[in-house]
Amino acid sequence: MQKIEEYVFEKYEYFFYFKGLIKDRGVKAFYQFANRYLYRSFSRSLIKRYAPKGVGLEIGVGSRTISPTRRTILSDAFSCHGVKDSIAKVLFNALDIPYQNHSFSFVLSEHTLEHITNPIKALKEWMRVLKPGGVIILILPHYKRNNDIHRPRTTLAHCIEDYGRNVSANDSTHFEEWYQLVVQKGLMPKHYAHQNKEELLSQASIHHHVWNQSDISELLIYLGNEIVFVDDKLYDRRDSFIVIAQTPFQV
Repeated sequence: MQKIEEYVFEKYEYFFYFKGLIKDRGVKAFYQFANRYLYRSFSRSLIKRYAPKGVGLEIGVGSRTISPTRRTILSDAFSCHGVKDSIAKVLFNALDIPYQNHSFSFVLSEHTLEHITNPIKALKEWMRVLKPGGVIILILPHYKRNNDIHRPRTTLAHCIEDYGRNVSANDSTHFEEWYQLVVQKGLMPKHYAHQNKEELLSQASIHHHVWNQSDISELLIYLGNEIVFVDDKLYDRRDSFIVIAQTPFQV
């Protein structure tokens, strides 16, 4: 098990964000850093409102973060995603978090759960490391506003079935559907275009599941959480919705 005390937090949040932009965008970073819209101030305000204190864990951080880095552990399963490096400072599988029960005040995950074959198993693990009354903040792609637009939504029953079958991380159940309704329609994300089928599955590059805000709310309620905030179109990331839930105060 890892210890929170051993993690080196990024105290200078703005500098850390800008450093990531420079690496990812080059000179364009100067404009984007100055633009409050692209800095995701609305999303950051929601985190501050619903998780104002305590240490958090971001799962699947990718190349940039909206988390308060001075009190958030940045994690990922992979050191890179397609052609972009992850800024994660600790690497582990999102279904096997190396921290003790009830370690964190909040868990934040942005555009990650859809890449996981067994979402209920993942969410149960994320809830395990939350303190009683802790907060889960999920930002996910809305199926109507990204390359999943032609795909059917994932039902709660399907998620329950996946959990009951204990599907593996590289399960290929949805690959053909994804290939036909995304790739063959010319909607393949460019940063994954160089990967073959095995790489797409082993590196969790495809969206195994697709949702809207109602679907995720239903899933979180099924797992015993209370929904405290929902927005079907996140102001500063229009391809996404956000659902914030609170875990029970009693274990």
